Amino acid sequence: MHEYSIVQALLDSCEENAVKNDATKVTKVIIKVGVLSGVEPQLLTTAFNTFKEGTMCDGAQFVLNHQKVVIECYDCKESN
Repeated sequence: MHEYSIVQALLDSCEENAVKNDATKVTKVIIKVGVLSGVEPQLLTTAFNTFKEGTMCDGAQFVLNHQKVVIECYDCKESN
């Protein structure tokens, strides 16, 4: 399941940014996932809550927002 590798990369990124900003703890992680990404939101949430233990994100709130599909016509520039 690629959700686990996504979460590992997310945790690495959170820790890297926290260190750059002299932080010792991450309290909230907010991400946006496209509906056509192939990512299972529930699996991603479960993976985050499992793998955050013992990291700077331990205890952090995980907020997952769903990104709708945006379609734009190159001819008339109309989007929906």
